[in-house]
Amino acid sequence: MKAFLVLSLLVSACISNRPAAINAPADGAEYYQPYQPLAVVQPRLYPDPQGGLGHSQDPDIRVTDIKLTASYTVLYLTFGKDPSGRDNNYYGTSSISFNPKAVLASADGKKTYALVKTEGIPMTPESREIKNDEKVPFVLYFERLDKGVESFDLFECKSDNQNSCFNVAGMNIHNPVSSTASQN
Repeated sequence: MKAFLVLSLLVSACISNRPAAINAPADGAEYYQPYQPLAVVQPRLYPDPQGGLGHSQDPDIRVTDIKLTASYTVLYLTFGKDPSGRDNNYYGTSSISFNPKAVLASADGKKTYALVKTEGIPMTPESREIKNDEKVPFVLYFERLDKGVESFDLFECKSDNQNSCFNVAGMNIHNPVSSTASQN
């Protein structure tokens, strides 16, 4: 009996009763996990604890990933209405398009990079009608950022009472001046 009591005490000592870490995600699957094999093929998801995906003035737009290729800076975005969002008709329709004159601008504002092409969203003046309960992923291809430009913003247009532009500020990506360093 004493052996059983000692064994049960040892087992209970190995079980952690510590509280969860403060600000730790409830479900790690909803966060971008760096250095994992699938992180290369799956886009980052909000909330983004690494930072870098910026913030938009339009709550319906989300940047889900940013990649650099040899020729392009590629932004992966999703447009979707929040059912509990600001004075919107979640069950109505919206019309979306992207301004062909949109640019990426370096954080210091000294250099801009033109939009080259889009996938999943038409360029203005064409538009796409979507249901407000629909989530629309799309991809924007811009000229490639110069080496050393690691902080940048997306400027589509100036928002007004009629239109909400897909402007995103504060995006970051690993893009060192050295050509031997790896890219994101």
